[in-house]
Amino acid sequence: MLEERNKELIDECNHLKERMYQYENEKAEREVAVRQLQEELADSLKKKSMSEASLEVLSSYRLSLEEERQDLKKKLGQIECQLQEAQDRHTDALRQAAKMEDHLQKLEVEHAKSQVTIKNQADKIEQLQKNLSSLVQQELENS
Repeated sequence: MLEERNKELIDECNHLKERMYQYENEKAEREVAVRQLQEELADSLKKKSMSEASLEVLSSYRLSLEEERQDLKKKLGQIECQLQEAQDRHTDALRQAAKMEDHLQKLEVEHAKSQVTIKNQADKIEQLQKNLSSLVQQELENS
């Protein structure tokens, strides 16, 4: 019984040591997190003061940028007009290309038909020449 109680106390002691180890780890993690947050706060404060200083500089640039924006807006209008003209020319070119493509296809069909006709006529001529040759040969043999 005493051994059992001793074992329970050892187990409880080990459990408490483990919890203490966990708490120490958590404490160390929290300390790291606190240091990190303090560094972030210092960085943020530094950035805030730098931002406030640059805000004044930026205000003076704002006016010049507004003027530049107006100029760019005017140029954009001109470029949009040029773009529209270029798109119109492109559309016309596409229409012309489509017409030419259609015409080319018709010519290719016509060419193919002509090739067939030429082939047929060549075959016919060849056959007629063979027939003529045969007739001449027979005539020579008969005479």
